[in-house]
Amino acid sequence: MRARDRPPRGPLHVLQAFTVEAERYMEVSRRLAGLGHNDVHALSAVVEAAKEGEVMTPGTLRRRLVLSPAATTALVDRLVAHGLLRREKAATDGRTVELHATEAARELGRSMFMALSEEIMECVADHSPAEQQLLVSMMAELTEAARRARERLGDESLPAAGLTVDAPAWP
Repeated sequence: MRARDRPPRGPLHVLQAFTVEAERYMEVSRRLAGLGHNDVHALSAVVEAAKEGEVMTPGTLRRRLVLSPAATTALVDRLVAHGLLRREKAATDGRTVELHATEAARELGRSMFMALSEEIMECVADHSPAEQQLLVSMMAELTEAARRARERLGDESLPAAGLTVDAPAWP
């Protein structure tokens, strides 16, 4: 049954269902590629930074992925060793290290997400250009809302689930 043939559900429920299914896809895809969860997020962050004309450094990556400095170093070392990232000294400041995705990383990313991209584009193609633009603008707004909510988590306390988690407090 296609999504438009199902009974209507609220926007939060639909977004949650999409997010869960997209995460499941990513888990299967990353395992087939032999990558860890943070590997995929790190590569995505480096590629997106380059698309936006930004420079990705290990410190920026650490903050974006909410990792410790040691975990970030291990992650970058692993991706460099597998030929997916390059470290380069910044032209303006030789003390600054920049991270760049290799062509192998870009090709791996394309192959990992090809099936998902094709399926989503098939669904989107069934809608008018105005509906497609609405989707794009709403997704951008929702992504920004998710970013703001994540930032708020540092300001709020959540009820304990009874699990013990050793998590250092990083800025």
